[in-house]
Formats: sequence, structure tokens, C-alpha cells
Amino acid sequence: MNFIKKISCLLVIFLVFVNLIGRETIASDGEITLKEAIDIGFERAKEWNVNAILTSVNSVDETMGGSRGEAGKRFNWFVQFMAEGTDEHLLIGISEKKITLFRPIKQSQVPTIPYDEIKLDSSYVLQLAKDKYDLKKGKGWATGYHFTLDNIEGTPILTVIGNDRDKRFTRISFNARNGDIVSAIHKLPYGGGLISKRIDSEKLSKKGVAIMGVVAGNKKLVIWGDNKPTQFSTSNRPFIEWSENGGKKWTELRVYNYVTQAWFDRNDQLYAVTEKEIWTGITSKSKGRKILSLDHPIENVDYSINNHIAVLSNGNVYYTTNQGKSWEQAIVPKPFYEVQISDNGDLIGLTEERKILQKTNVGWNEITLPNSDDVPDDMKVINNRLFITTQSGIWTRNLQEENWRKIKVDEVVVKFIKKGEKLFGYTQRGEAIYSISTKDERKSEKVFDAGDSIVMDVVIIGDTLWIATIPNYSWEEMMIQQRK
Repeated sequence: MNFIKKISCLLVIFLVFVNLIGRETIASDGEITLKEAIDIGFERAKEWNVNAILTSVNSVDETMGGSRGEAGKRFNWFVQFMAEGTDEHLLIGISEKKITLFRPIKQSQVPTIPYDEIKLDSSYVLQLAKDKYDLKKGKGWATGYHFTLDNIEGTPILTVIGNDRDKRFTRISFNARNGDIVSAIHKLPYGGGLISKRIDSEKLSKKGVAIMGVVAGNKKLVIWGDNKPTQFSTSNRPFIEWSENGGKKWTELRVYNYVTQAWFDRNDQLYAVTEKEIWTGITSKSKGRKILSLDHPIENVDYSINNHIAVLSNGNVYYTTNQGKSWEQAIVPKPFYEVQISDNGDLIGLTEERKILQKTNVGWNEITLPNSDDVPDDMKVINNRLFITTQSGIWTRNLQEENWRKIKVDEVVVKFIKKGEKLFGYTQRGEAIYSISTKDERKSEKVFDAGDSIVMDVVIIGDTLWIATIPNYSWEEMMIQQRK
């Protein structure tokens, strides 16, 4: 296991991860193998220092099309060298067979890789990984197949990076001298699911799935998320379900796109937000009706107690005060992190610069914070009250007044969760959840210690706290896969 941990520590530190659109998989003339990258780098490194010796190699993500590693070749590589016996190092970047980065640096000595010990190339070990473990291309992060070469405990290790059959991040490592498999690991989920917590009990259901949100109506509980999450995606097998008997039985709802948010209005109508749309009237028999469709992704949605709705998308705020029958548009003066709407229809925005702005008839005015040094980490509007959380604590004020009042809390809350007239708060690293009073300034109450759970959402029904969590991930050894 010590060997596996050391391999894990070398997790492709130079990989530039981007979301990419799938393109052709025919290898381009500009793509090269790992050994070809070494040869190009060595020629320049010997000019830098005749005693240059290889220390590591890794491929790099790009948006240039091509095969993205399908034939063991990539457009972009980083190759590192060291002047043997010194602290002089050299980083060389290669793109389409040309050196595009030449950076001498100083750092402590590291293990080196004699050139004559590299008997195998990336194209060969990729085929081994496909044959023995059915390795697939990576998607979303480290796209395609990637390759690294490092000295691990005196052995040159050539690693292929991709996904397993279930789209989980995978690393297959080979001895570059002889092709022996020295490690085959993938990141598996642990934890995740829906926690129901009462005063004297706690139960986990829907185990192993990523539950991104939970809301409650009059007699219904709704959850949404991903049935097959991976470390870099929670939209592989999206779902939204409801229960009419306290979570004992779940029914899938007819929403055809990935749900990012949902809520019930006062009439127990379910609303759901997808990438660019908002739907209402969703039931187990109907997907409902669409009340908003935008050209750009929806970044943030808020709704008031009387169901005014505000939507942030592409630098604009779209809002309705009649349940989506008609919409108005407001241009955002600065990039917003989130938008809120009050029962009176007031629009409040938190900018990316952490300024709070309120829309008026003549524009957007900045709201003065309770302390001049305070920076709001998050904000919410409930009824017609504004709540902010800062390093100095939680503060609240009426939107029509200027006097702030402080709400007591034992820890620093960094993020709010608003559910109707109820307000919850995360602490640092999501270790605890507090219930925050929205009626007066009494002390906030801790309602959940997260422990190893990664909390995404929370709602309370009667004496039961429902907590949506997602899995964490750990490296586990793989078994040789049999092809289907």
C-alpha cells in the first residue's frame, strides 16, 4: 500500500483540466508519444547542460482536438530534467513537436530516470491497460488518456490515466523496464445518501448515491442528484424522486434534464430548475409545464415565501412576481455570485467582489455592512429580511431599515441554506450544520455534526432533519477486468 500511496501523490500536477466537447479521435501528425517527447526534450536539455538527466514526464490537457491519447499520443507534454548532482532543474513544455516552454529552476535533488531503462512507450502500455482493465477515456477532467513517467522507489514507472467502465478515475502503472503491472487503482465512492436524523436516532438511506438537494412539501419529500456519481461528475445518471410516506418508498419523476434546484410553493406545486429552464406542476404522472427557457445556463435561482422568483444568467437577472406568467429583466452592474428576491419583490445581489447591492427604481445601490472590515461570505433574504454571514458573525436587518442586529452562533458560518422561512448554515469545511432563527436574534442551534459526510442540502419536517450528502472518494485496487 505504501507504493500505491506514493504513486497517488504524483497525481498529474501539471494537468490543466477543462471541460471539452468530444471531437474526432483520429491521431494528428502533431501528436507524439511519451518517448518521442523525451527525445525532443533531451536534445534541448543537453544544450542547457551536458549532464542533464530525466526526472519526470507527463502529458497535458488541451483543446486542440486530435485523438486525446487514443493511440498513446498527445499534443502537449511537460518533460523535466536535472543537472545530475546539482539543484539545477529544467522544465520543458512541448506542443505539436515544438518546444514552447523552456524554464530553468532551482529545487532540491529528486530521483532520476536513466534513458536506457525506458524500454516501453505510452502507446504500448495503453494497449496493455485496455486489454487487462478495459480502460476508457477520461471525461470532464484529464480528458482522454494521459501518461506520466516517474522514478518511484528506484523503478521507472509509466502510468496510464483514464476511466474504468463506470467512469471512475483510474491509474494503471507499469514497470517501464519490462511492462510488469505494479499498480492498478481507481477512485471509488464511499458514503453519500440521505440521512434522516431525529433527536434519538439517525438513519442512512439511498446509500452510495450523490444527493444534491432535498425539499419538502405538505406531504411529500423530494430528492435529486446522481445514481452513479464519480469524483468529477454528479450528472452521469441524474434522477429526481419523491416520497409520500416519509422516505419509505420513492417514485421517479419525469424530468428529462439534470435538476439543479427544486422547491414547493404554498399550493404544494413542485418547481424544478434544469440547466436553462424552470418547470412547475411536476408530478409522478406529468413533467409539468415550462415557465422559463433561457439561451444561457442558469447560474442561480431564488424564490420568496410568496413565490416571487429571481434567476441569474449571463449577467442578467430575470424575475417574476406572478409565478412565471410574465418575466422582467434587470441588467447586472457587476458580476453577481447570487441573487435574492423578497416578498415585496426587492432584488438583492451579492457580487463576486462580495458587495451587496439592492435594486431601486434608478439602479443598484450598495448596502452598507455592519462593520467596515466585514466581507460577506454568503447572504439570503427571507420574507423582507436580509441575512449575511461574515467572519465576525451572522447579521440581519430589514430591507427597509438600516440597523443591523447580530445573531449569536458558536462557530463561523460560511454558507447559508434557505428552505422557505427556515435558514441553516454550514461551518468551515461543512463540519457542522446550524439552524438559524429568522424570527428573532436568539442563539443559533447546532443540529448536525457532519463527521465524514459531505453535506449538500438540508430540510426539516416536524422533528426530522433530512440531510442530503454526496460520496467521498478513496483509491482502491482494481481487479483485472473481463471484457463484456
